Amino acid sequence: MNEKLTKPNVSLIVPVFNQEKYLHQCIKSILEQSYRDFECVLVDDGSKDSSLEICEEYAEKDNRIKVIHKSNGGLTSARKFGFDLSSAEYVCFLDSDDYLHRDFLKVLLNKIMEMDADVVTCGHYQDADGKIIENTFEFPNLLIEKDNIVKEYLLPVIGKIYASGYLNYPGYVWGRIYRRKCISENCFVSEREVYTEDDIFQMYLSANLNKAVFIPDKLVYYRINETSLTHAYRENMWDMLKERHRRVEDFFCNLRNIEIYDRVAASGFYAVYVTLRNAYEQNDYGKFKYDISCMLKDSFSKKVLKKIDFRKLRPRQKLMIILLSCRMYFALYKLKNALFSN
Repeated sequence: MNEKLTKPNVSLIVPVFNQEKYLHQCIKSILEQSYRDFECVLVDDGSKDSSLEICEEYAEKDNRIKVIHKSNGGLTSARKFGFDLSSAEYVCFLDSDDYLHRDFLKVLLNKIMEMDADVVTCGHYQDADGKIIENTFEFPNLLIEKDNIVKEYLLPVIGKIYASGYLNYPGYVWGRIYRRKCISENCFVSEREVYTEDDIFQMYLSANLNKAVFIPDKLVYYRINETSLTHAYRENMWDMLKERHRRVEDFFCNLRNIEIYDRVAASGFYAVYVTLRNAYEQNDYGKFKYDISCMLKDSFSKKVLKKIDFRKLRPRQKLMIILLSCRMYFALYKLKNALFSN
């Protein structure tokens, strides 16, 4: 199909790196959208497999697709590259191993226009090797006005608290449609510098939001990919989490109330929690102990552990803190399944 289009209403940006196995399904789900007035920017980030050829194959068939090839710079680099070269008033992002329900664009665009919102967020399913998991995070029907953006949109992402009465939201960049003008340069923080970069994207975005909307519809299929960075040991994880928390503290330095204090403290706990989880990925007690002992010697972790409010932790998180504080490395190593069960 070669439709001559004027400036599209929405730009869909897809970073691509070595995804020949899943890329066809991703692109087909875009081209089969019930809403037709879009451009799709495929950014090949230096793939070594046939991903670029697959992208070009689809671009030849449909002029709504633009293909950009660049040297490898990582996920955020590719997102930013595609964003800068896209043109629509509304923007969304999709990872190249994920795919969309055919009404994703229609439903989210209708909602963002109806509500005159700056961002609309939907839910998702998981795809575990072809098995669709429906029991995933449930978003409410929710409209958030400017005065409540920090409290109701940002804090549940940036500092998750699991005590009763607290809301927590995933911070995924995908699964949302944004008004372009709300996405600033500083939203694009590299995943090679900060973990998780998606949370920090939402943090900087929130400063530019007047209205945010959540809907319960599940319109994205998120693929559980065991080869992704999410499931791999990362040697510099502690440093990336410290950088995340530093940015959080800087962002909130002039915003002071007890709820913000608690959420910022939870961001610090997150750094410790994820570093512990990352250390397990080595499957080696000696390396695990080394990573955790280095973390505990750092003045940053000492400050974080002092600020943790036990009343806002789950029982297994309380156990984790006790074992860390007592330097009980072997017990921590053996209790992995108990500490990190779903």
